[in-house]
Amino acid sequence: MVDVCLNFRTSSKMFTITFIILVGISSIFVEAQRPDIVDEILPEVKQKNQIGYLNCTVVNKGSESVVQWSKVETVNGGNPILLSEDDKIVYQGNTGINEDSGLRKYDMQSRVNGRRVTYMLVIRYLAEEDAGDYLCTIRIQGVQWPEWPKKIGKLTVQIAPQIQPSINSIYEKDIGSSLQLTCESHGNPYPNITWKREDGQELPMGGFQSRGATLNLTDIQRNDRGNYICVADNNVKPPDSFKVEVIVFFQPSCRPVQSTVGQAQNRRFNAKLECIVAGYPQPSMKWMKETENGKLIEIDDDDKYDITKQFSSQLQNDEFWYTLLVKNVQAKDYTNYHCVGTNKYGDGEITIALFETMECQGSNCPSPGGAGAGTQIQASVFTVLLFGLASLLVL
Repeated sequence: MVDVCLNFRTSSKMFTITFIILVGISSIFVEAQRPDIVDEILPEVKQKNQIGYLNCTVVNKGSESVVQWSKVETVNGGNPILLSEDDKIVYQGNTGINEDSGLRKYDMQSRVNGRRVTYMLVIRYLAEEDAGDYLCTIRIQGVQWPEWPKKIGKLTVQIAPQIQPSINSIYEKDIGSSLQLTCESHGNPYPNITWKREDGQELPMGGFQSRGATLNLTDIQRNDRGNYICVADNNVKPPDSFKVEVIVFFQPSCRPVQSTVGQAQNRRFNAKLECIVAGYPQPSMKWMKETENGKLIEIDDDDKYDITKQFSSQLQNDEFWYTLLVKNVQAKDYTNYHCVGTNKYGDGEITIALFETMECQGSNCPSPGGAGAGTQIQASVFTVLLFGLASLLVL
C-alpha cells in the first residue's frame, strides 16, 4: 500500500514538471512568433527640398498585425499623426501631387526578405516642418497599445541660413559716439555669424573678423565709416549676408590727385588739376586762385576754366572727385590753386601748384610722329623729286 502511494506521488510530480515544461516551451514558441521591430531606425539628415527615407524592419508579421508610420507632433500635445498602414498612405493632409515632378509628398515602399519585411517611408519636398521624430508601430489585434512594438526614427532637415532684418541698413553717427550692430540668423544647424568690413580693412576693435551676432563700435572716428557685412554660414549652401553702411558726420578733408601739375604756355595746351573732397554731410566745393599779391579769388566755370565733378567706384560714398581744367595755359596762370570743401562741421583745403614746362604735358599732347610730322616728310620728298626732275631737264 505504501509503495502504491509513493508511486502515485512520484508520477504526479513528474506530470506536473512535464506540464510546466510544456507550457514554458509553448510560451517561448508563441513569444518567438510575435511580430517585432528588429534593427534600429537609422536617423536621416537631408537638406531642404530633398527626399527623406526612414526604414522600419519587421519580423514575424502576420495577417492580424498592421505596421504603421506616424509623425510625432508636439504642437497638438504629442499625439502622433498617422501617415501609413502597411504599404498604403492613409494621411489625408498635404498629399497633393507636385506639379513639376508628378510625385506625392508621402509614399510607401516595402521589400520582403524571408520573415523580415522593411517598410520605407518616403518624404519628398522636405520642408522645415517635416523635421522631427517618426514612430514606427506594429498594431497587433487583441493587444493593448502600450504593448505594441514601437521604435522612433529621427529626421533632420538642414536649412540654409537666413538673416532676419532686425537692424537698419544705414546708420548716421557723430564722431565719438557708439553703435551696436546685432545680426540675427535662422537655419539648421544654427549658423555661425561673423562680421567684417567690405573693403577688407581691419575692424575698429582690431582683427579682420569678429565672431558672434553682435558687433560693438565705440568712440567712432571718421575712419570707421564704410560698409560692414554680417555673414551667416552653417555649411548648407548658400550662406547669407547683410550689409550695413555706417556714415560718420565729419569736417571736410581734401587730397590732391597730383600736388603739382606742369604745362607749357602759349600753345593752346590745357592743364588739369584734380582734387578729392571727403566729408559728411556732402561738402560744398570751390576752386580758389592765388593772385600775385597773395590774395585768393574764387574761380568761376567760364570760357577760361572748366569745373567738373567726376564719379569713381574706387571712392567711398562720402568722397567726391573734382576737376579744374585751365584752358590755353598762359604765363599768368602759373600759381597755386586751392581746393576747398565746406560743410556745417568746418572746412578742408589743399593746394595744387601749376608750373611751367618746356614741352606739352598730358595725354592730349600731339605726338612727335603725328599727322604734322607726316605732312612735313611728304613735302620734303616732293621737293627732292622736283630738284631731281629739274636736273634732268638741264642735262
